[in-house]
Amino acid sequence: MKILFVIHGINNKVIETACKKKQIISEQMRCDVDSCVYAEKKELENLQLESLGGRIYTLPVMTFATETVAQSLCRFVREKKYTAVIVADGCQSGDLAARLADLLEVQCVTAVTEISVDHESVSCKKMVYNNIACASYRLPLEFVISERFLVRNISGEYIEPLEIVKLEPCDYPDYILSDMTIEERKEQVVSPILIVAGMGIQSKEEIVKLREYARRYGFSFGVSRPVAMRGWADISEIIGVSGEIYSPKLTVAIGISGAAAFMAGIEQSNYILSVNSNPDAMIAKLSDAIIVDEYQNVLSDLLEYLKQWRQIIKEKDC
Repeated sequence: MKILFVIHGINNKVIETACKKKQIISEQMRCDVDSCVYAEKKELENLQLESLGGRIYTLPVMTFATETVAQSLCRFVREKKYTAVIVADGCQSGDLAARLADLLEVQCVTAVTEISVDHESVSCKKMVYNNIACASYRLPLEFVISERFLVRNISGEYIEPLEIVKLEPCDYPDYILSDMTIEERKEQVVSPILIVAGMGIQSKEEIVKLREYARRYGFSFGVSRPVAMRGWADISEIIGVSGEIYSPKLTVAIGISGAAAFMAGIEQSNYILSVNSNPDAMIAKLSDAIIVDEYQNVLSDLLEYLKQWRQIIKEKDC
């Protein structure tokens, strides 16, 4: 097989995660994997692509319109005769994978969490029905997917010979007359501790108290997408595929179910502690430790302990 791993190069954290996921793909598919990183020209110049290893193609884009990127990738995939394309997890990965598969006239599955190959086909799995069931798919050896692989517990270095190849930039699509930058994307300033609130929190007032606590003691704070969609938090506080990606020393997840789209935002944490009354929740399997109880019974003591832990970290850093 000849596989191309397509990455939207927003920042170096994305590249670091993509490096680990490229290792998963290479091990599961038992073949070498080339990378194609697309981003604006100035973003490409700031990326540390060496960590990806292997052959890396860089694709400058004028706009992130899915159609334009898909058409450029389609021409490139056909020219280089790639048999399969895997689109790295991101805000437009599903749309890009579906459109690219349509142009290449191959089968497509989005949000794949596991993948493997035999001599005649590829098997993949994804979560469906609001993450309460896992569906299995079998694809021919020519395919396009978007991935949501978990990268925790991957160890060891993955080093390949390095080759970076610059591709012709994507032009503006005909339907865009002009564009303008409203605000430059800002890197998140991350505290060693991240507090995350999910739909298990029963009121907006409790969300506000958690946010105020986090700000008072210098912790990062975020919410799952459903909490923000309910109007209990700001859109900018969303964590996950449609929000921010964090990599703190400790993430405390309160009332979080553990959906794959959310876990993408905290999977790079050194340690995940969750508080959930359901021991069978998905977050329980993905955490390093879990407190199985109603959050109201443990929250006061937990927040007091976090204050003490913060002080210990500050003293060590001094």
